Amino acid sequence: MRERDKGRFPAWAQRERAGDLAWIRENLHVFWPAAQRACEELGRGAIVVDTTSRPTGEGHPFGYFPQEKVEQTGDEDAQRMVREYEPSWEIVAVLLKTEERTSTYRVGIVPRKPKK
Repeated sequence: MRERDKGRFPAWAQRERAGDLAWIRENLHVFWPAAQRACEELGRGAIVVDTTSRPTGEGHPFGYFPQEKVEQTGDEDAQRMVREYEPSWEIVAVLLKTEERTSTYRVGIVPRKPKK
């Protein structure tokens, strides 16, 4: 969590946010290529993950919502992040949660330096 965000969120929200970001990092090997392919085909948008469901017992269902669909959701955070992110090195991930809650993250990919 960034220093400027400390104290801005209650402790439970800070823990949830840290857990969400760790989970996104663990699954980035799936989300990043899916987002890149979809962005090339459909334009900017967001990976949307239903964290409340695991129909096959392995992983949560997810899809890519193009900007037009994100704009229809009424989720101001997701709308802003999709408008502002840089698709060449960032993705937007929207996590659907219980009690009709969502958490939206703009995640950047740091390119690896070539080995010398």
